[in-house]
Amino acid sequence: MTHAPVYPAGCGNGPSLKLITGFFWVILGASVLLALMILFLPDKIFLAISNYLQIIAAIAGSLVFLYFWHHCGSEETYLYVAGGLGVWGISNIAWYVNVLMGLRNMVFPSLIDIGMIASFLIMSIAFQKGLPKKQLAPHILPGLLVLFLIIPIGIIIISGISASSLVTLLYFFACGFLIVIGLAHSLYAYPKILIGTLLFVFTFMIYPLREMFFLENPVLPVIGTFVSAGFSLIAIGWLSISGPAKISENT
Repeated sequence: MTHAPVYPAGCGNGPSLKLITGFFWVILGASVLLALMILFLPDKIFLAISNYLQIIAAIAGSLVFLYFWHHCGSEETYLYVAGGLGVWGISNIAWYVNVLMGLRNMVFPSLIDIGMIASFLIMSIAFQKGLPKKQLAPHILPGLLVLFLIIPIGIIIISGISASSLVTLLYFFACGFLIVIGLAHSLYAYPKILIGTLLFVFTFMIYPLREMFFLENPVLPVIGTFVSAGFSLIAIGWLSISGPAKISENT
């Protein structure tokens, strides 16, 4: 039997929660609108607005869940959600600072990528801590992870081993690992978190390929809006769970 968790008194209820959730819905709407305007805005303006939205969504989400962690019984899940969003947000700020300084050719591969990859692993811990484990056929999840690795391994075979190809491999592994951990912990039962995670994963399967092969493509910068939309949905999804994010299963 699954028992719903109990919120600590006064935690996550009332108008403040609605206001916070509404804020992330606004970020989501702005992300969708911006994605539709990619062909009409100058490249630099689009990139600037997109990065601002990504940073706002990530840092705001991190601060919100740090607050929840502090005021809701030190629930570990909130801390890891905050950590995943915060590490990614700081890494993206560093990415954007490099671009503004005219160092666009130094953003990939770099230490910034390690921070972004680490954010996937931190978020996977949030799934492990906060969602009920689900027993699946033992071959499904390893097989899914192998599928994620086909493209980067193919790049290594064709182009050889390089810093770029190895970082691409790490991105794809981190993406696959996050999805595998999520599916092993009932992520499909939480559609907002699932969709947000898929947008995040999809973006960072495209990002290293863009940096390696399609840097001049005028449409691919749209993936930045997927990140802000994904983070918004992840935040809304965690906030919408009734009680602390961690759900325990007792049989």
